[in-house]
Amino acid sequence: MHLVLDFGNTFQKCAIFSNSKMIDLQKFQDISVADIIDFTSTYKNIKSCILSSVINTNSEILDWLSKQYYFLELSNSTPIPIKNLYKSPKTLGKDRLAAAVGIANLAPGNNSLSIDIGTAIKFDIVNSDGEYIGGSISPGLHLRFKALHNFTAKLPLLNYNHVHNLIGNNTETSILSGVMNGAIAEVNGIIDQYNSLFPSLKIFLSGGESIYFEKYIKSDIFAVSNLVLIGLNEILIFNERKHSL
Repeated sequence: MHLVLDFGNTFQKCAIFSNSKMIDLQKFQDISVADIIDFTSTYKNIKSCILSSVINTNSEILDWLSKQYYFLELSNSTPIPIKNLYKSPKTLGKDRLAAAVGIANLAPGNNSLSIDIGTAIKFDIVNSDGEYIGGSISPGLHLRFKALHNFTAKLPLLNYNHVHNLIGNNTETSILSGVMNGAIAEVNGIIDQYNSLFPSLKIFLSGGESIYFEKYIKSDIFAVSNLVLIGLNEILIFNERKHSL
């Protein structure tokens, strides 16, 4: 069994994998060693652990993990099971890298596209040769609403909504139309461009705000709610094998 940890700014996710299958998941807002001990207490066969973190992780957590398991903290120098062709690997987000590994594992030998819709809208492409090429980053829904409010004098701060007509008939519905329909059109347009470049493209959709896009995407997609965790687990498996040689 594997312990897979993804520490983001909002939530810290802890998952248990048996081989490549996730069997448990829990989210925390301010994780501690005690939380991890409690979460793992019923799983006695955990042998290894991987951590991806964008926050300053408590040294107590790092010490405990390194003493308890074969422990891997993801960095730009961590060996991965795909070829990374990104020109500035030191600046590549760990979530983007893990998502790329995830889609390469879910669709081996295929051109695969990850679309992660959260704070930002991130596209990442892995070709049929298992090479990560790169992608794009643009503002997510909340950032778009926030920008309209913060950089104008009178526009209100709204939030995403499933109801967004094309034609708004007041300020609020006009903002909803512009942000929601604009982002949906952006995603569909970018997908069309990728489809024209990469034959038989497999498209994977993930991220906390992806629920506002699923039914509006014109191409066939695979919704994968925990793509980053899946990728992290595959990186751990890859390094476990190298370690045991």
